[in-house]
Amino acid sequence: MEGICAYTCPMERAADKTLMGFACLALAALAGEAPVQTVSALLLAVCASAAYELICGRVPKAASCLSCASCILLASVPGAGAALPLLAYDLPRSGWKWLAWAGPACALIPWAAGRASLGEAFLLLAITVLAEALSWRCGQELALGEKLHETQDDLSDKVLALRGKMQELEDARVSETQAAALAERTRIAREIHDSVGHMLTRLVLEVEALKVVHRDDAAATGELEELSGGLNEALSSMRTSVHALDDSAHDLGTELNRLGRESGIAEVAVDCRIEELPPREVFRCFVAVTREALTNAARHARAGRASVHVAEMPGIWQLRIVNDGAVPEEASELEEQGMGLRSMRERVESLGGTFAVTADGKQFSVFASVPRRRQA
Repeated sequence: MEGICAYTCPMERAADKTLMGFACLALAALAGEAPVQTVSALLLAVCASAAYELICGRVPKAASCLSCASCILLASVPGAGAALPLLAYDLPRSGWKWLAWAGPACALIPWAAGRASLGEAFLLLAITVLAEALSWRCGQELALGEKLHETQDDLSDKVLALRGKMQELEDARVSETQAAALAERTRIAREIHDSVGHMLTRLVLEVEALKVVHRDDAAATGELEELSGGLNEALSSMRTSVHALDDSAHDLGTELNRLGRESGIAEVAVDCRIEELPPREVFRCFVAVTREALTNAARHARAGRASVHVAEMPGIWQLRIVNDGAVPEEASELEEQGMGLRSMRERVESLGGTFAVTADGKQFSVFASVPRRRQA
């Protein structure tokens, strides 16, 4: 910082300088100086002070030298010392701390030269020191004001950052809760399939065996046939319910968010705002492609950020994964080197979709689209 002159507080400084102007007039009146010398000195002080205000922001050192030279000139000319406090006001605003001593020193020159009594010299010194004290106080207030504004800006930035983190935590909490609920549905579906499904299957087989044993008894065979039909219907209904429960336990957005958190990449943004859940094969394909793409981005490209976007269109499902990791400009070379791109392509194309990778030296993009018309 070049100096306190960088601060701008025109109203306070104008008020202080007006006060110093009246103080200079009072000093001239008390000293009984010649009117011509006093008026000339005051005009010089006003002009030098105005010039300081004009140039201190652009050339602060030159402005400080102007004020110091003007103070020395007024102190050296007989009858002009009364205007010294007005010029001394600007001296503390310089970046040179030692320059603040120039004002009091100049105030003692008339006394040292024998042109003023000790009382007059003391009064001039006191008003000069008061002028510099007022200037220093104004500068301190401005410095504190700037410090306060910087602190407020910093606090505002931190509040915004905390709100962002809170939103991320809330999103993560909702995602974790939803993932836990879906995992519980999957567990229930598997337990029903493994326990009730196996039990009904065993009962169907036992009834079929009894039908063979009692094939000569028409009445028993009819009852067993009716029982077998009921068991088969119950088994079919149970399988339908389990499949429906299992399907509802898979949410693409939740799964993609989980993959993003576990990928090892610092920041993964997932956008999966779709109205309809994709078919199971599309779901598995997109999950597998995303897992492979994020793993490659973290392990081979050392990406710091990535984004996963799923779009639902009238005729296709789209998936795009972008990361900022280090990749070669020729993306086609990567598929020849492996890195799972070949398996991703095969998964997508097995569903009749298209797969593409692009790189521009700054970002690496994996794109997959699967037609919806193939999913009945």
